[in-house]
Amino acid sequence: MLRYATIGTSLIAEQFVTGANATGKLELGAVYSRRSDTGIAFAQKFGCNKVYTSIETLAQDDTIDAVYVASPNVFHAEQSEFLLNAGKHILCEKPITTSAAEYVRLKNLADSKGLVYMEAIIPIYNTSRPRIKDAIGQIGNICMAKIDYCQRSSRYDRFMNGEHVNIFDMSLHAGTLMDLGVYCVYAAVDLFGMPKSIKASANFLKNGADGSGVAIFEYDNFSASLTYSKTGQSVAPTEIVGDSGSVIMETAVYYQDAYLIKDGQKTPLFYNLSKETLMGYEGSAFYDYINGKRQDEYEKNSDITLNVHKCMDEIKRCANIVYK
Repeated sequence: MLRYATIGTSLIAEQFVTGANATGKLELGAVYSRRSDTGIAFAQKFGCNKVYTSIETLAQDDTIDAVYVASPNVFHAEQSEFLLNAGKHILCEKPITTSAAEYVRLKNLADSKGLVYMEAIIPIYNTSRPRIKDAIGQIGNICMAKIDYCQRSSRYDRFMNGEHVNIFDMSLHAGTLMDLGVYCVYAAVDLFGMPKSIKASANFLKNGADGSGVAIFEYDNFSASLTYSKTGQSVAPTEIVGDSGSVIMETAVYYQDAYLIKDGQKTPLFYNLSKETLMGYEGSAFYDYINGKRQDEYEKNSDITLNVHKCMDEIKRCANIVYK
C-alpha cells in the first residue's frame, strides 16, 4: 500500500482520493492545506487524521511516500521540486509545469533520485485509449481532425460580475489553455505525434486571461484544429476523419463516448466511466511506476508529457499568452 498526501482540498482532489481509494493500492496518509479548517474538513471525509499547514513538516514525514499536488498551477513546480528533494514521489495535476524547460529540469531531478514524477492527465491512463488508437488505424489516411473542449465555466458569471476567480487569474498561471486546452494538445500529440508546425490565437478577457483559443497543428498530410473555451459551451464532438471512415468522441478530453464509423456502421468503442474511476487509473499507474512496473510505459508517457508542453509553449508564444 502506497501512503500519500494531498496538497489541495478542491473538488478534483476529492475525486482523486475517491478514485485512489477504490484501487486498493493507495492510502491517504496526510492532507496539506494552507488553512487548518479546510484541511481538517477534507481529511475527515476520508478518515484521515493527519493535517499539515506547513509543507516543510509534510516533507519531513517519513510515513508519506508520495504526494498528489493539486494546488494552483503557479505552485506546481515549486512544491514538486521541494518535495522531490525530500524524497517524495510526485503525481501533479495538469499542467505539471508551465514550461517544457521546467518539466525537463524537474524530471531530471526525479530521475537522479530514483523518484517518479508524473502528470495527472486522465486520457493517457484511460483503458479506452488502445481502442481509440486501434480504431484510428482502421479509417485509412487521416484527412483532418477536429479536437474540441469548450465548457462554459460555472464561475464565469462571477468573474464577469467583478469577483476574483482563481481560474481566470493569470498571476496563478491559469486561463483556458492551461485548464482545458491542455487536454486538446494531449489528444493531438498522443494520437498523431508532434506536429510539423503550430499556429494559434486567443481571445482575452478584461484582466488579460485567455477565455478561449484556437490552435492549428500541421502534420504531413492533414491539419488538426484544436478549439477550447471557458466562456462558451460547445456541443460539437471531436472527430478524426479518414478516407475510409471516421472516429468520433463526444468526450474527447477523456477518450469517452467514442464511436468508429465505417462502411455505414456506427460501432461503439467505449462509454462513460466516472471521473473518480478514471482518476483511479492514474493512481494505479502511479503506484505501478513507483514499484518498478510498466517502466517502458512510464518513459513513453513522460516523453508525451514533454512534447505536450513544448507544444503548449509554442501556442503561448503564437497567441501572446502571458502570465503575470
